[in-house]
Amino acid sequence: MSQAAVPSPEQHNSHAYQNVMESLVHKEIHRQLKRLPQSLLEYIDTVEVATYALNRLPPLYASSQRGKEKQEEKGMADLKADVNTAVRHAIAAVQRDPIRSSSPLPPPKYAQYEMAEASLRDLEKLLRDSYLIESDAPEMNWDTLKVIIAKALKKSAVQGALHRHIEDVIFDWEHRDYIPPVFDWQDAHYKF
Repeated sequence: MSQAAVPSPEQHNSHAYQNVMESLVHKEIHRQLKRLPQSLLEYIDTVEVATYALNRLPPLYASSQRGKEKQEEKGMADLKADVNTAVRHAIAAVQRDPIRSSSPLPPPKYAQYEMAEASLRDLEKLLRDSYLIESDAPEMNWDTLKVIIAKALKKSAVQGALHRHIEDVIFDWEHRDYIPPVFDWQDAHYKF
């Protein structure tokens, strides 16, 4: 018997579920901000208001359209007053310190960019450790990537052998999903 692979949450769509409370809070923020004077609105960061309010309210997760509708009904019926209060307190808390500055979280595309940059650094290290990039070669970046890779491939072809670092990377990649079989030695097939 081999072990069945357990799917990780990362393998699934990260948006396959949602917190319905977020949309309820955003609607309430919009409703309450319409009542405020324009001069005050420029000092209110709606992301901070939403974050403040959501941290004080229970989540209402749904993974299907029907579940979403049920959670919205529940939120409107049971938690409308709580949402109203949480948003009102959030607006007051954010208003209290209008000159306070904060650094917003980067958007998901920024995180992907950071991962790509890290991969570029890892690739450069691998090629330098494998002596496929000359020590005096410029730092690898997106503009020099194509030429540096071409030169590294040419050098590898001329040498006719892969460096141990590259062989290790290839081996790890090819065997990353391998799960060794687990045998039940108590099984009748293995008894003498």
